Amino acid sequence: MTINQGLYPWFNQAWSEINLGNMPHATIIHGQTGIGKFDFALHLAKALLCESPESNQELKKPCCQCEACHWFDTGNHPDFLGIVPEDQATLLPHFAMEGADGSEDKPRKSKKKADDETDKADKKLSSFIKVDQVREALEGINTAPHRGRQRVVLLNPIETLQAVSANTLLKTLEEPPESTLFILVSDRLDRVLPTIRSRCRLLAFPRPQTDEALNWLKQELMNAGVKVDLPTIELKLSQSGGAVLDARDELLGSGEEGNTVALDLLLQSLSNGEQINWLSTAESIFKAPMSDLLVTFERWVADLLSIQQTGQIRFYLTKKNDLERCAKTARPNKLADFWRVLLDARRVELHALATRVQIESLLIRYQEIYKD
Repeated sequence: MTINQGLYPWFNQAWSEINLGNMPHATIIHGQTGIGKFDFALHLAKALLCESPESNQELKKPCCQCEACHWFDTGNHPDFLGIVPEDQATLLPHFAMEGADGSEDKPRKSKKKADDETDKADKKLSSFIKVDQVREALEGINTAPHRGRQRVVLLNPIETLQAVSANTLLKTLEEPPESTLFILVSDRLDRVLPTIRSRCRLLAFPRPQTDEALNWLKQELMNAGVKVDLPTIELKLSQSGGAVLDARDELLGSGEEGNTVALDLLLQSLSNGEQINWLSTAESIFKAPMSDLLVTFERWVADLLSIQQTGQIRFYLTKKNDLERCAKTARPNKLADFWRVLLDARRVELHALATRVQIESLLIRYQEIYKD
């Protein structure tokens, strides 16, 4: 299969192995965050709904020319159901303005009302996929598709399903409708119910090779008219742990500025080792997303463990002196225990717990690894 324009280059091989005419009823695309899995899933959903003639070898799915492709791009395809947490709603294809293209028969927004969207802007958006979202989306999937022969349901990320939501999905996967295909995306497959995993085909997506990622980043920066030297690009890619899209956002300055400041402050505080002012640090950073704070914590501790065991640094190369100093005084057994504490914290990072209390607790535990 010829690679379609719009895919990231590191997905070319995976795309060439996709058989659009023989898809399993449910697929889980999983891998590291920040490498573009959701974009691949959207591309796959669009290709499955594309209506270009099968006999026309010049048109590759998605053709981006047919009516179905246009409807998909504007968020109006009646056989595509995208389910994401409220705080990720903008990642889905956007709804077109009614009548903007002169068409009067396009489907309207189902139960999404403008007033509801205005209300949501005034409150903190949920990081979970709620049971009402799943039930509403799955309500009519046992009926025939509106167009073509199949319907596509996309959920991202599946580990944000609340318990009741996950069970609702599981019941559907146990008796899947013949005309519906499920594409599930996961950053943390270990958090997905084993019963859901067992009913899906698993597609593992590795992060791109360093050379490939660097070439892509250089091209992206060039296209954006941003001049950045190669060492800086390499540094950002390293600090992101190979999450090339996160590195791009950092380099282009399109990330959350407040979050960047908080993460830089956390790193500076961690570099103080036993002298860390945990109370002041927690006060300054607790409003940043817990997931981002935990990732920074993990990468810092991973570097400390790596220095103690191999003498190598993977993530924070510019903090080599601070890392080596901290690694000399950190107690290896306590450092290993703290690593497990961080892994446990990641399992509940999306829960509605008091972020400040969690951060204070972690910073106190971090300080303890330097004491006898």
